[in-house]
Amino acid sequence: MSFQHPLFLVLVLLLPIFWFKRGQTLVPYSSLSRLPDDTLSSVIDYGVKLVVIALATSLILTSASPYLKEQWVEREGTGAHIVLLLDRSSSMNENFTGRRLGAKSSESKSAMARKLLHEFVQRREHDLFAMVSFAGAPIYVLPLTEDHEAVLSAIDASGSRGHGITNMAPGLAMGLDFFTGKPFTGSRIILLVSDGAARIDEETREKIRQWFQETRVSLYWIYLRNPTSARLSEKPDNPNESTTPEYFLNQYFNSLEVPYRAFEAENPDAMERAIQEVEKLENQPLLYREKVPRRDLTDFFLGLSAVLSLLLALIKRYEVTVWTV
Repeated sequence: MSFQHPLFLVLVLLLPIFWFKRGQTLVPYSSLSRLPDDTLSSVIDYGVKLVVIALATSLILTSASPYLKEQWVEREGTGAHIVLLLDRSSSMNENFTGRRLGAKSSESKSAMARKLLHEFVQRREHDLFAMVSFAGAPIYVLPLTEDHEAVLSAIDASGSRGHGITNMAPGLAMGLDFFTGKPFTGSRIILLVSDGAARIDEETREKIRQWFQETRVSLYWIYLRNPTSARLSEKPDNPNESTTPEYFLNQYFNSLEVPYRAFEAENPDAMERAIQEVEKLENQPLLYREKVPRRDLTDFFLGLSAVLSLLLALIKRYEVTVWTV
């Protein structure tokens, strides 16, 4: 507990006065020796003193404006630590038939991805999210955070027109870096949403493979495929990594020796089903930290003071002021 006006706490030093000073009305009696011992009255007398001290303490604390500090609490739930890796290349401005659309068109692959990821984040109550977008180069958008409002805002802010080529390797490296050196407290995944790929050189492949294994990150690729594009599972008739990079990238991901699954989405419904499938797969026990905001306690102690004052008023109402024989 902390206080906005701690100087009022000095008044606590005056509280012993209420224990030794008699607050009841003195009633004269001809001979105190004739009064019998009354244990109940003595208990009530001490009880009244305690109520007065409690009231004085409550009023002092109210004046000092007490509050509980903001703190982090570790909790256990279900979910994952998820890096959203979103393709922002120019081809994401197309719809699922390959027709190029405006940046704000609700039918573009980029717009559908934002919409479904927005809903995905809203359903994942305890997940931590980070976000990276990429085209020719990766863009650091958001670190791992439990602040879902910030994540939703970051997704919405990625709605500008895509540009450039699909250079996936630097984006993967940046996404993996979020987990480097961090304690393992639950499932870790990279959710890659892309409609294409580019060749990754051998040296970079080995580095990414090593980082995946060291960080123990699962990879899910939602491949937004045009009807004319090759399938990931079917070997092309004329295999060439420069003309069919998606097939070879899928082969590489399968060789990472980490949990990996690819989903081919040829329309918005297929993409939604893919995200729902990821949601089912990654719902494991998770340790997460929750921020408990600062809590003002002034009203609590003010209410307590009111109750104690009412109690004292009731006691005063039944105080004996005249002896009866």
